Amino acid sequence: MALPMPANVRVDIYRTANPADPYHLGPAGPQGVPGYLKPRVATGRQGSASWLRWTHVLYLNPNVDIRDAYNSQLDPARDDTIADTVIVADPADRSKRTAFYVVFVELALRGSGVDHLRVYLDRFQPESWPTGAL
Repeated sequence: MALPMPANVRVDIYRTANPADPYHLGPAGPQGVPGYLKPRVATGRQGSASWLRWTHVLYLNPNVDIRDAYNSQLDPARDDTIADTVIVADPADRSKRTAFYVVFVELALRGSGVDHLRVYLDRFQPESWPTGAL
């Protein structure tokens, strides 16, 4: 299925997340994946699940293998390092990149012809400024 909006980024996905050093990347997952990245800080800081926060939403085709560490709201001791890291590089200078932690992945609009993954991301500090990925 196609995304319900035109892609505005290409992302590289890496297995595992390292909050202490987000640019020390684990094994590569899918690379060069087209998606639509949208900042959503205002909505990502609401709600009663204080540990479930995001800064951006990434829309991807439903067949993309991307993983989160979410294991119900009853699991505050979950292992956050098993979630993927998403990298968005500046298309003009790939040395300028921004890492994002995959907070939560959901399938949206299942069976509608525009079903897609809605991936909630939390931005790590960019590796160098400015980037085209903020």
